Formats: sequence, C-alpha cells, structure tokens
Amino acid sequence: FRTEAGIRSHRSRSRLEVRGGDAELQLVIDSGERYAWKFPGAAVTTRKLPAGDYALLDGERIAAVVERKSFDNLLGDLGAIQALHHALAHLGQYAWSALVVEAQYADFIDEKRLEGRWPAPFVARALAELTVMHPRLPIVFAGNRKLANQWTHRFFVACAAHRAAPPPSIVRETPQGELSLDDAGSVDERVRVAVMRPGRERFALTEIGAEVAG
Repeated sequence: FRTEAGIRSHRSRSRLEVRGGDAELQLVIDSGERYAWKFPGAAVTTRKLPAGDYALLDGERIAAVVERKSFDNLLGDLGAIQALHHALAHLGQYAWSALVVEAQYADFIDEKRLEGRWPAPFVARALAELTVMHPRLPIVFAGNRKLANQWTHRFFVACAAHRAAPPPSIVRETPQGELSLDDAGSVDERVRVAVMRPGRERFALTEIGAEVAG
C-alpha cells in the first residue's frame, strides 16, 4: 500500500527528523559513569546527576533520565535490593525515565549464567517485583550495550520532539466508540487506525493496504 518511492521518501524524512532532533539534544552524563555511551550530534556535558546516569535537559531542568545497568550491575544490585528500590523510586519521579539493561531478560533466568550468584527463581521474582513496585518506570532489556545506547538515544530524541511540539492524537473514536479512518491525516495515522480497529486481532498487509487506500 506504499510505493517503493514513497517508502524511500518516508525513510529519508525519518532520518532527517532524527538528525534534527539530535542537533537540539542537550544531554548530561553522570560524572561517575565509566565507559559512557555515545550520542553523536548531541551537546554532551558531564556532571553529577541527582538520579540516573544520562539525562536530557530542558534549559537547566532535567526533562528525561535513564539509568543504565549491565548484566553484572543489575545482579549485584539485587544484593542491596532496598537501595535499588530507593534509586528506582527517585528515577520514577521524572516525567520521562527508564531503566535500560544491557542484556536480555533470558540472561537473568539462565541457570548457567547465574551459577554461583543467585538462583534463577529468585532473580525472576526480584525482576517482577521491580516492575510491580515501580509501575511508572519502563524496564527495557535492550539485549546488549550497543542496542541499549541506541534505544536511549532515540528515547531522548522522542522526548525532545514531544517537548518541542506535542503530537496530535493519532487514534480518535467516533461517537459510536469505533475508530474512524476519516479522522486520520497522514498515511501512518491511517495505518495505525486500521490496525487498531476494535475486534481486530489478526490481519494481512494487503487487507490493511486496501482499507487505507480506500
């Protein structure tokens, strides 16, 4: 439902938008952070942060903050669980925040990787409790260091874009409570409305394309 040229044009616009957001990013890396992540194109300073390891600034105010954990960091923190809860509670007070882990969730329930440290059931329960006790704080198992860095960079770009111009509602409801393609503007909005139509659990791309084109 989108031509090859249209896809190339959309991708080109997306890259420009991300680069434009990067140019405006004012980031702070905590002074205690070792081997810090990289944020090409952003203005980066280093100082002690009140919470987290990386922060997006709005003037002098912290707009968004991310706590970074490696596999070993997070396992070690389970030995001082109360201190970890306190740190995450502080992190969750910010409007936009996240705990980003440089590992997969599967790593934390792998008996071989945990051998000599913690039983897998204990780690699984502890991670579940972190989610329950800090419901406003996303915990992102990014997979590895590179992906954790990329996720955080895009998170800050999205926060900065939202701060600069809050996006309009993408999905609206008609008085009958059903989603309407008539209320959607761009192709992306129309696709989201079609995909999220009530009662739709599975769909084919050709089916969605036909609805959007119609």
